[in-house]
Amino acid sequence: MRQKSPQRAHLVGIAGNGMRAMAEVLVGRGWRVSGSDLQLPEGHHAENVPPDAEVVIVSDAVPATNVELQRAAELGIPTLSYFQMLGRISADCHTMAVAGTHGKSTVTAMTARVLIETGVDPTVFCGATPLGATSGGLAGNGRIILVEACEYRANFLHLRPHHAAILNIEPDHFDCYDSPTELEKAFQQFTDSIPANGLLVVRCDDAAARRVASRVACRIETFGLEPEADWSASNMAENQGRFHFNLVHSGSCLGRVQLKTPGLHNVQNALAAAALAAANGVTPEHIIAGLGHFAGLHRRLEVLGTWRGVTVIDDYAHHPTEITAALAAVRQMFPHRRVWCVFQPHQAGRTARLLDELAASLQNADNVMVAEIFRAREGAYRPGEVTATDLAAKTRQLGVEVLPGHRTEEILEMLETHLVAGDVLVTLGAGDVAKLRPSIRDEGLGARGVGE
Repeated sequence: MRQKSPQRAHLVGIAGNGMRAMAEVLVGRGWRVSGSDLQLPEGHHAENVPPDAEVVIVSDAVPATNVELQRAAELGIPTLSYFQMLGRISADCHTMAVAGTHGKSTVTAMTARVLIETGVDPTVFCGATPLGATSGGLAGNGRIILVEACEYRANFLHLRPHHAAILNIEPDHFDCYDSPTELEKAFQQFTDSIPANGLLVVRCDDAAARRVASRVACRIETFGLEPEADWSASNMAENQGRFHFNLVHSGSCLGRVQLKTPGLHNVQNALAAAALAAANGVTPEHIIAGLGHFAGLHRRLEVLGTWRGVTVIDDYAHHPTEITAALAAVRQMFPHRRVWCVFQPHQAGRTARLLDELAASLQNADNVMVAEIFRAREGAYRPGEVTATDLAAKTRQLGVEVLPGHRTEEILEMLETHLVAGDVLVTLGAGDVAKLRPSIRDEGLGARGVGE
């Protein structure tokens, strides 16, 4: 699709993180871009589609019945999904793809930071926005395309990476994969596309990822906190949730990394990013500097500011593993303060399948409030489905203080009543959880990221 310039694209669902990144890259490459979204004032209307558009790119969140997609069909304009378009853009490039259930956005952004500081100038497609940026997209002039590769609907199979990472494999998208076996099969198909002279970076202690890696033809490097990993961390120390450690490759210490982003999970993410950067010729000095300069992402343990002396933190976590990691990091950041957690479950199907695990993951908060389930792609509630009340009851059975009420106004009223100066409020979820926290007033902390 680069045969003539300028080119014309219309993006349906442009307000989503991935679609914003796509728009950023296309504009940077000289395309004329328009778009629509239900989150924007114009919404979706047939007349939004430009008759001269060469392609309509659609988000996975947009149903096939969308009026703009119907209009595109009437006009004979080709329609591609986000990942179909990404596959075309990256087809003739040196593609690096970051896959896994958790950590994809952070590792993609960390790797990008290292490459950019080295002067590689990659094109980047990241599903979250770095602090200080307007999107996760970057139209670079270098030979590398760095992509966050999502397993949802096996979307990553549209990619043909030369270098790839599998950070972990856990059941998550239950509307796509009926069993762990099906999920692993999709990851296996993804890794099968890596050429024999390519590289797969895989987490050392993730059994499913290691099973997939055992069948590939390309070179493999492992990362993890275990000393036997090809990329590991030694002599770790922690200060207010942020870790510094010796970066070790094949038994040799390359130098000391000091992370700005909090949480032990970000040590793992940094190791994966280091492995990917090194595969592209980045020196240890530049890897260490780039990782140390990475300030974080929006909605990833993002310190938003304060409200009545309460520190407010926001995170995208919606899977038990992510919730556990986020709350553990908050405890390290604020070890002597009372932690309140407002959690918005994401999808009834996921909540039902992971009910016990979700309840257990919330135990590290002093007080929990469970919002109504964000029903992404599921339609209206059907009798017999799991509810926020079910998750609250299950969490309460574990001895956690879970306050009653799940509606937005009830949660806001409880926060008004119970929070006191010095508390920490953590909002967790992948939906519209922002409406579940009070308006933040800058009281000196400001809306900035951890470590800035």
